[in-house]
Amino acid sequence: MVDATELGRRYPGYRLAGDMVAVVQPDAGFLMSERCVVAHAEAALALGAELHGRERVLGWEPAGAGVRVRTEARTYEAGALVLAAGPWTAGLIPELREHARPERQVMLWTWPRVPAYFRVGAFPVFNMQAPEGRFYGFPMYGVPGFKIGKYHHRGEQVTPDGVDRACDGEDEAVLREGLGRYFPEADGPTLAMKMCMFTNTRDEHFILDRHPAHPSVAIAAGFSGHGFKFCSVVGEIMADLALEGETRWPLDLFRLSRLLRA
Repeated sequence: MVDATELGRRYPGYRLAGDMVAVVQPDAGFLMSERCVVAHAEAALALGAELHGRERVLGWEPAGAGVRVRTEARTYEAGALVLAAGPWTAGLIPELREHARPERQVMLWTWPRVPAYFRVGAFPVFNMQAPEGRFYGFPMYGVPGFKIGKYHHRGEQVTPDGVDRACDGEDEAVLREGLGRYFPEADGPTLAMKMCMFTNTRDEHFILDRHPAHPSVAIAAGFSGHGFKFCSVVGEIMADLALEGETRWPLDLFRLSRLLRA
């Protein structure tokens, strides 16, 4: 644990307020999410999985001891189903409508005034609780620019098919506030802005469970902006629930029942 002065000495890209402290984790890092998705897909294909891309799911229903899934292309039947549809999950499981709410987020990439301060090795990834909210960001790597985002960006709860995917000046201003205050040497020209969606639960913990009425259906939802790094173990848990009906991993923190009874 280091104070603001020491953090700035080690990593000049940071300029925290005097009363802020940081926990430095030297072995931490970040994942290149697109590469991870490709690696998981290739591994699944090598083990005999089938992938059906760009095939919109229209609905599902119980079918005997299993399930039936309807898509734009065809109908599938199986003994078990895993639903992990991100912001579309509540549209497939009405019981989650009040408990897995999509929220519009915007990420900003800038060209720093001092690029050397924000390269890998000189600038560690961060997740920072500040008076203005919780910011997160990454060093320059892979694509040009320093990346910054803010949880609950503008507090916009949305529907996944109706969300505004364009980014505007107000989106940028929210993130420029954090840049100017805590990372002034990164407060350079905008290179890009992109919209994404976080699907939040009330307590910001995941939903990993079986459907309350249909035990052959397992649910992975509500990852609240911090779920991707856990995708390997979440996949293992979902496979356990689908194939065995239980898992060795402790799920009390993530059971759907905690939200239904609150």
